[in-house]
Amino acid sequence: MWGKAEFRGGLLVLLGALIVALAVVVSGRYLPGLILLQSLRFHIVAAGIVLALALIALGGRWRGALALVPLLAAGLHGYWLVGELYTNRTMPDEAPVTHFRFLSFNVLSGNPRASELVDAVLADPPEVVLVMETPGIEPHLNRLAEIYPYRLGCERTESCDISLYSQLPIEEGGVQLFRPFNRERLVTARVRVNGLPVTIVGTHLTKPYDDHVVWQEMAILRRLLANIEGPLVLSGDFNSAIWTQSVGMLMQEGRLVPGPSTPATWPVRLGPFGVPIDNMFTRDNARILTLESGESHGSNHRPLWATIGLYAAE
Repeated sequence: MWGKAEFRGGLLVLLGALIVALAVVVSGRYLPGLILLQSLRFHIVAAGIVLALALIALGGRWRGALALVPLLAAGLHGYWLVGELYTNRTMPDEAPVTHFRFLSFNVLSGNPRASELVDAVLADPPEVVLVMETPGIEPHLNRLAEIYPYRLGCERTESCDISLYSQLPIEEGGVQLFRPFNRERLVTARVRVNGLPVTIVGTHLTKPYDDHVVWQEMAILRRLLANIEGPLVLSGDFNSAIWTQSVGMLMQEGRLVPGPSTPATWPVRLGPFGVPIDNMFTRDNARILTLESGESHGSNHRPLWATIGLYAAE
């Protein structure tokens, strides 16, 4: 049976492992799964603080206090990093000329509550809807077609993943296969909102278990964004938070502006204490005015509901 000394020893081992993981996260040195660890940065810090306080409560005051130093330093570094990513979020002095509502939702393939999910969208339909893992609601796409006459993606179930639905006419756009897995995970659509053009880009990135695939997909996405002119909205399931190296570099090189906040979307059961792996950004004369996560309706992700403002060209 363990006594206090054994519990203190176990806590020290766990704390040491977390601090080493945070050192790798902060340094950015390559390690398999680095992007995944970076997404969990603040959760690792929170877990470490709980363990350090438990160690102090069990009598290991100095060791617990010393462990808090690198934990708090890693948390402050993450806070600073997020602040740097938000330096691009400057709002124009004038009011937006027009705006539209946008929904981005990974609905989960095999969603057992697909009908309920589609009901929720149709109850208050935004002008544009981006869907990932579309096969999860495939039996109900004809209902969406009644409200959304313009559609891109998922013509073939075999390669289907991402799709886009719009009440606004799509002037140009298309769906690309994201290599190396050859799934339809990248969509672009150019629409006009009260006469102002905006390009919507939707993406579903691979889970960051293999960092080489992550960087390969990011390179494809950066090249695509570099060839798009004018106001732009980029949204989707990035499977990474904005404070990871991969997403942070995409934001900087693509001159992407984040929303007013980064709502947590996964895992659903953690609610606001989850990880914001679904993200939304804008560029040029577009800004995210409001951004919030919604009910999951059977998905393992929460959706992002946004209001996008379009401003007059300077």
